[in-house]
Amino acid sequence: MKKKAYNLMVIVSILIMLLTGSVFAASEANLSPYQKGLNYFRAGNYEAAVGQLVEAVAENPDLMYPHYILGLTYYRLGKVEFAETQLKQAHEINPNHYRVMVNLARTYLKEDKLNEAVNILKEAIAANGRQDDAYNVLGRAYMNQGNLSEAIINYKKAVEFAPNNYYALNNLGLAYIQSGQYSQAIPVLKQATKLKPSLPYLYNNLGISYENIGQLDNAKAAYQKALAVNPNYSKAKVNLNRVSRLIESKK
Repeated sequence: MKKKAYNLMVIVSILIMLLTGSVFAASEANLSPYQKGLNYFRAGNYEAAVGQLVEAVAENPDLMYPHYILGLTYYRLGKVEFAETQLKQAHEINPNHYRVMVNLARTYLKEDKLNEAVNILKEAIAANGRQDDAYNVLGRAYMNQGNLSEAIINYKKAVEFAPNNYYALNNLGLAYIQSGQYSQAIPVLKQATKLKPSLPYLYNNLGISYENIGQLDNAKAAYQKALAVNPNYSKAKVNLNRVSRLIESKK
């Protein structure tokens, strides 16, 4: 009796699975190319997303989002020229869309089109000046141009709007290091290590700051922390060997 009941339960379970699968397959078949492409994009299946999104753009060339998501897809695939084309098209359709402008600027950075990146980011900030990512990307553009003072101003704005953005904090620390402002870099990078202790380069950059103001023991400790996170981090190995020799030479 128990065996018959068990077998019945198994059969019912299989039927439910088959029916559910049929419903899912039917609903999937009813999705538009844009919806399918968006689902593939969200799942990280970028190659599959491209075909659906290209079809979506062909069907509705005046809609912004198919161009936008196709641009992001190309960006993730490293096809930055295609990404630029689609993101520019999205921007033409909706000139005030903040995310489109920021991601178009990221694409310009990949292509080393720094002036274009700066200009579109200024537009993004004019559209929405209270988001951290436009300031952070603008800081990167200025940093790549060698304009460290403007980079620092914009990284500080990014941190102002997102105090827990360890990426912006690290960028600010690097800008301070490159401009020789090592003491200013230290509290910024210490905060970054507290927020994201699993990133070895944060400790390495902190060590560089300590080393350049003569705090060799603190520098050594920072390099050691970087290697504790990643024993194969070559930059920290080189820096630790150098500062260890400096400490020994002063004894």
